[in-house]
Amino acid sequence: MTYQKPKAFDFGDESTLPAAPAGELAGDSAAPQAFDFGNEEGAAAAPATAGPPRALSFDDIPAVPASSSLTAKPRTRALFDSEDHPAVRDALAIAHADHPALFAHAEQRLAALFRRILPLRLSLVTEWAEEPLMEQAALLQPITELVLKFTQIGVPALLESALESTRAPTGVFGKLLRRPTSPALFRPALTSAREQLVQLMADSEVAVRNLEASAQHLALHGAVLAVVAQLAAGSPDAALLDALVQRRTLIQQAVRQAELSILQMGQARQEAASLIGQVSSFLTVTLPAIEMAQAQRE
Repeated sequence: MTYQKPKAFDFGDESTLPAAPAGELAGDSAAPQAFDFGNEEGAAAAPATAGPPRALSFDDIPAVPASSSLTAKPRTRALFDSEDHPAVRDALAIAHADHPALFAHAEQRLAALFRRILPLRLSLVTEWAEEPLMEQAALLQPITELVLKFTQIGVPALLESALESTRAPTGVFGKLLRRPTSPALFRPALTSAREQLVQLMADSEVAVRNLEASAQHLALHGAVLAVVAQLAAGSPDAALLDALVQRRTLIQQAVRQAELSILQMGQARQEAASLIGQVSSFLTVTLPAIEMAQAQRE
């Protein structure tokens, strides 16, 4: 066996390596590359008009495709967009145009009432304002009782008798037949009458204030029906339109009744205030002067 010295690793002559096909050098090979950073020569050939790098900008955001998930999100509603029924919004617009003064100080109350009656139904109209109507009927009773009480006290007649007792009899028959009555005898009755009148003034003030508030509330229900009637003007439902007319008429009559009662009570209060002053004048001025004069004669 002949011993041969091993050769060093021979990688062959580089010059003899087969040349790569021209397509591979140009990057046309179909084989994928592990890390492809692009063709540097192509990058170098990029147009020089790009200019210096710009600062970050969010103005030129590319358009989102129609199928993007971003477009699937619901569109944001306007901040003050109302969630009311369209009929409620229409009713508020009519109320603002036709009743500006009422709308200015009762907008929220009108909106609440419109939400109760709209969408319009016959059952809602036939029962509309039933509770305020019953409340007002109950508040009319104290007014009626106070007016009756003022009449029963009979202060004008009592005061006239007391004043008559201070006058000297006239004529022969008057001096002979008339039995003199001391004005002092009227003091207890007039004092009690004055106290009743003062109490009546206090009670009537509360009663009138409550009735006025009730009438205003009822009138608001009537205004709502007036607006709703405009919305329902073209309705083919004859029963609904008839119920609207009847209910509006009822509410108008009730409001008018309250106004008349308030007026009547106001007249009674004015007369009562005048009588209180007259009775006070008799008790504190006229009667002490008469008693002083009688004491001097004695």
